[in-house]
Amino acid sequence: MHLIASTRRWFRGLRPTTQVAQYFQSLSEVRRYDPTAFELLRRTMFRKEMEDNKVQIAIASDEAGHEAKQRLAAKLITAGHEVTDAAPPVQGQGRTDYAEQVALSVLRHDAERGIIISSRAVGASVAANRVPGVRAALCGDAHSAHVGAKIEGMNVLVLALHSLQDDHAREVVDAYLNATLAPIEVVGGLPPRRLQRVFAHIRENVARGLSVSDLAQVVGMSQYYFSKLFKMSTGITPHQYVMRQRVERAQEHLRESRMALAEIATQVGFETQSHFTSVFRRLVGATPKRYREMHQASPLVSVPSQEQQQAEERKATAA
Repeated sequence: MHLIASTRRWFRGLRPTTQVAQYFQSLSEVRRYDPTAFELLRRTMFRKEMEDNKVQIAIASDEAGHEAKQRLAAKLITAGHEVTDAAPPVQGQGRTDYAEQVALSVLRHDAERGIIISSRAVGASVAANRVPGVRAALCGDAHSAHVGAKIEGMNVLVLALHSLQDDHAREVVDAYLNATLAPIEVVGGLPPRRLQRVFAHIRENVARGLSVSDLAQVVGMSQYYFSKLFKMSTGITPHQYVMRQRVERAQEHLRESRMALAEIATQVGFETQSHFTSVFRRLVGATPKRYREMHQASPLVSVPSQEQQQAEERKATAA
């Protein structure tokens, strides 16, 4: 028991497997000396390996690639990765900005890497690459995916749906995720630390009025210069980015709460519910009410249509 306790304390700060070999000479000696301690080491090493290899992934697809995306996401979650759908479908239809949403998730550091599945893979690559700091590329084999990440700093992998098979896709994705990502030098725009400071300020104050001048003060710049550099860094204006963040926060409330729509509008920084509804429908493709009906676990009670009412009346008359 003393060996197990001391091994547990020692192993808390241990990371590389080579240190295990240096400390014990070989695991076989530990196994002969104390099988219980050996089993503890084996399980701890496996757990640490899983934690070290875990990657935060933003994934999205067009409408045609939805099922393939779902299958791949499930496999990645089973493998221990953290997977977020950057552009979930609305009203059963895929969003047109799915590639851009993955790119923005990577830019904001909401995800370490992105994966896009598309029937228009070249177009998706072009759209993602419009976001500065993002390097997206279409890869059809494991070697290209590995080299793309390790040498070129590819942080968004694009997969073509027409040539996608589950086993082959998993091989390409594993090669991409197992490669150490090369650093990306961002030319122009806001310095990365200042950009992340602006993102954090918007995220923490989304319910308040966020003018461009307020955001410029966060990084100590003039309004004109800040707006210019922000668009160079993100591909969109500060106002557009704030609106998207308000809508994303509203989507969380709509999925997870029964809060009134007017109250949600206020919580995410809109002055009126009509403005909230207009912006939400333009960016998401559905009204807030419709979005809530589709995504809440317990469906809302709906009013029967005229045809349904007539059918019920005919049944009642026949009875």
